Amino acid sequence: MIVNLNGTRNRRTAVVILILTLVMVGCAGDYGRLERSQEANEIFTSYQVLPDYKYYYSGPEGRPDAIMGILLEYTLQTTQWTQVDFTDAQLRKLIDGINFHHSTSVRYYPYGFLILDHNRNRLGIWYSIWDWTTIMVEDDKTIKVFPPGKKDAFGNGDDRERMKFD
Repeated sequence: MIVNLNGTRNRRTAVVILILTLVMVGCAGDYGRLERSQEANEIFTSYQVLPDYKYYYSGPEGRPDAIMGILLEYTLQTTQWTQVDFTDAQLRKLIDGINFHHSTSVRYYPYGFLILDHNRNRLGIWYSIWDWTTIMVEDDKTIKVFPPGKKDAFGNGDDRERMKFD
């Protein structure tokens, strides 16, 4: 009698791969994303403070790295963003600070983005030269949005510095 051990070995390998995949997907959690948006860009560049958003900035007040508005229905868990009750004039000052600081850069220029959850539901809006960040959806109404990284952290092509979050 000839036993086909190859088939058994292939099935075992497939089962192990399936289990590992399920474990990794289960641990991945729910992450959001930024999506470039003309609408968000126009909101920021026209200096509109929308009443249904809480506003935050990251970085120095005179030239922040990013400004974001989070819909009032969500709670932002953070120690790295400064919450501000903007007037239109205060928002203008921060937007102008970002724009002036990057006005000589050919490579980097600020733009507006939507902050979306994993199902593409809107969580907020974002304005920055940075078109990426880490967005974690903790539960239905609690989110974490990490500040954008610095260009300096990529000097050697290694993004581990950006991934150090307190």
